Amino acid sequence: MSLAACLLAYSMVVAVLGPPLLARATRSGAAPRLGMITWSAAMGSVVLSWALAGALLTADLVRGWGRLDQLLAGCFATLQAAAVGGYGGFLQAVIAVVTATTVLALAVLAARVAAGVRRARVHSRRHAEAAVLAARGAARGPGGSVVLEVEQRSVYCLAGRPSTIVITSGALAALADDQLAAVLDHEQAHLAGHHHQLLGLARALARTLPGIRLFTEGAVELARLAEMRADDAATRRHGADTVVGALLALAAPGLVSASAPAPALGAGGVGVAERVERLLFPPASARLRLAVVLTGLLVGPVIAAALVVTESPLCITTLG
Repeated sequence: MSLAACLLAYSMVVAVLGPPLLARATRSGAAPRLGMITWSAAMGSVVLSWALAGALLTADLVRGWGRLDQLLAGCFATLQAAAVGGYGGFLQAVIAVVTATTVLALAVLAARVAAGVRRARVHSRRHAEAAVLAARGAARGPGGSVVLEVEQRSVYCLAGRPSTIVITSGALAALADDQLAAVLDHEQAHLAGHHHQLLGLARALARTLPGIRLFTEGAVELARLAEMRADDAATRRHGADTVVGALLALAAPGLVSASAPAPALGAGGVGVAERVERLLFPPASARLRLAVVLTGLLVGPVIAAALVVTESPLCITTLG
């Protein structure tokens, strides 16, 4: 149970201190791929800590049934006197209820997140099918994209089998050839990087646990960094000026433009002004800072386990 307590304490620290620390480290977008990895590691480490803590609580309860005084001595020394004084049965029932509630809560969380991810996939597939159906009879656009006769300027991609890039006729008319090629590479970078799957999971966590900033802010930051990551992929092939021109053409003020639909990722959908400024004035490198934060996130659970193995007073083992 002591390791479970340490894991829960670690998850609380990351959930509370993580958002402002990570937001500060990734604000400039200097290393978007590493920033996405760091946010994902923070969110994943918290969920994994909860899952491991639930499993350990269950295992400790089963293994220590009938020996509550020993089980409590390691994790909750302040309760040892009460357990030895004849309240062991009552406390054991309390621990059993807490453990069962924890496991049930984790199961419900997993089910809701899985359902959210599945809904996003279904929505994405249906939208792609609708786009293909709407464009039936029309020639495929550049790069095998689907062209919709819509005045609004929009280019976005939908993950699926097969994945689909959708371009409106308004966007085709607004983009020069080199800008169109840059936008297509931007969308291909989303598909190659599996950004839809990552963002779908992050958004499902945010909807399921709206009161935890790590997940709500993490979903927003991952979407922003994913767009910057795709911008960088397009810039490497076409140059920053071309990508900036494409972004401004898709999001020109006073003209008809549109963001991508919910399950899609579009070049002109998120933080265009911030992305344009970043491309024109590249920020200083933040790799070292992000590497330090990422290392801390990965080392945290290892330290918790080491404290138990070494029988540290901070996290003493319970049953021999």
